[in-house]
Amino acid sequence: MTHPLASAIEPIREKFVYAYTQWLPEMAKQFPQGVSEHPFAIKADKALLRSLYRIDFATQLEPKPEFREFRMQEMIAFKSWDGPMDGVHLHLHPFRWDAAVVQLRDAKWDEAALLDWFDRYFGLMKGVPVTMPGVQTGDFLHAASLQGELLHCDFGTAPLEALIELVGIGARSGASAVAISDPTVKPMTPNAPAGDVLN
Repeated sequence: MTHPLASAIEPIREKFVYAYTQWLPEMAKQFPQGVSEHPFAIKADKALLRSLYRIDFATQLEPKPEFREFRMQEMIAFKSWDGPMDGVHLHLHPFRWDAAVVQLRDAKWDEAALLDWFDRYFGLMKGVPVTMPGVQTGDFLHAASLQGELLHCDFGTAPLEALIELVGIGARSGASAVAISDPTVKPMTPNAPAGDVLN
């Protein structure tokens, strides 16, 4: 991956995916019938794209599904970056791979493009989510929730391209800027301070 954003976000993805894949065998020992990255429909959450979510680990599917969530509390610290990329101004702040916010300024997301992106990275084949038996990972996006100009993402085991493509979708949606941050960071404002320039 040679995109200039890749070198900044790759350590964030690697740290999460490594920790997650170390956690899964522990869950499998406790719950041999469990499965990882299993898709579920959550109809009550209208903001959730396609009303779909991949659970980190399901201890059982029958008679009633039961879940375990994996969470990393720590973030890789780095100085916020700021600069032009893919036809838009990018603000990059520290974030967690499983809890990122991608925000547009001066535009709303192109929902058709966003759904196409979601379908590819969530793993939809002819509208049906791909499933895998047992404990394994499949480079899947776990969830994306749209709230106005804010897109909340659990990138799960998705590749770097899943996040990088969102910057381009933001630009094509007409945004003047795109911010990537943790949910605890204040939403972008018109006079947001600049950080270091991206190389």
